[in-house]
Amino acid sequence: MIKPLTLSLAALILAGAAAGPDHWVPAWSGPPIGYEPDTRDGKALGRPFKAETVRQELRAGIAGKTLRVRLSNELADEPLRIGGASILRLDAEGNPVPGSLRTLTFSAARDVRIPARAPMLSDPLAYPVAAGERLAVSLYFPDEVAPPTHAQMVDIAGGDATAELILPSPRRARASGVVSALELSGTMATKVLVTFGDSITEGAGASKAMSWPDQLGRLLPANPQGRCWAVANAGISGNRLLSQGRGPGALARFDRDVLSVPGATHVVILEGINDIGKVKNPDKDWQPPAASLIAAYEQLLVRAKARGLKVIFGTLLPYQGAAYADAAGEQRRQAANAWIRANAARFDGLIDFDKAMDEPGQPGTMRLAEQIGDHLHPNDAGYTHMARTALPQILKQGCR
Repeated sequence: MIKPLTLSLAALILAGAAAGPDHWVPAWSGPPIGYEPDTRDGKALGRPFKAETVRQELRAGIAGKTLRVRLSNELADEPLRIGGASILRLDAEGNPVPGSLRTLTFSAARDVRIPARAPMLSDPLAYPVAAGERLAVSLYFPDEVAPPTHAQMVDIAGGDATAELILPSPRRARASGVVSALELSGTMATKVLVTFGDSITEGAGASKAMSWPDQLGRLLPANPQGRCWAVANAGISGNRLLSQGRGPGALARFDRDVLSVPGATHVVILEGINDIGKVKNPDKDWQPPAASLIAAYEQLLVRAKARGLKVIFGTLLPYQGAAYADAAGEQRRQAANAWIRANAARFDGLIDFDKAMDEPGQPGTMRLAEQIGDHLHPNDAGYTHMARTALPQILKQGCR
């Protein structure tokens, strides 16, 4: 006969095994795209980092009790050395909060070398985070490096300032942000929606935190049926389905930016307008026929389903009047959208962004009051419209 104490111990062991490892959920993401020394707005740093600290802002989309950050060296051919790292809170005005700075470690070490073509996760840090809270990660680069990550506005200071609450004489510039994700455990989120696309998903033209995925992430917890969700934005401005644009093409980056996202359960696919748009260089294979776009959608669908993800497609938005619009491109857009609508029964949801964003009386033109003037990118109101259009499809997925 097994003694009662032995039974209790066995029950505890089984309960621990059933619970499994910590459940990590993305609270912010910025997929790597490659080193960009120049940008059209003229704010790029234009040179590598050397013996400098770079401070990168993150905004948490959900609340959690423990955090870790994901650093990216996935597009590099050389190792990347980090000489020190820290995290702190920012107030509503973007100023560091006194007493909030904590050191980040990697296998208990401050100094870490990230291998070529690899990411690196920091050690878990007990650091409660509120939904919508602004944080900043500071990384010290002791060597001369040009990390191929996601260009964004960062603050740069000389020397190792990772232990400093206030950076000494910082310079603000568009440069590499090596942090590619903020992940939390101890959250209420049991479902993770990855929004996969180009600039319209990343939020080009929007005010800070006003992309449609950002707004959807705030709409969901306001509904009792939506409190189980976290939203990870995997949009890259200038991205394409089939070829290298800004960042690896969708088929090339899908495993990294969707299938490998911790806790991912659903994906919204909204990509292809940059493959359709007319380009000046005819030697570039950037305008594939509609059949090639559809074949790419089939690939993404099959690969996501093989990993157990629910797949939701979004129709391509109107773009007549955009700088790269033409009649042939509009035919390809219509063909792609027709395939998406005709195959809705194969998907787990369909968001008809095309119909929602069409200007009444002007088919194929984005709503004039809801775009930034380039006939391609929505403004804040347009992204609000997109988020509200997406909301019912996500709520329909349920929380069980």
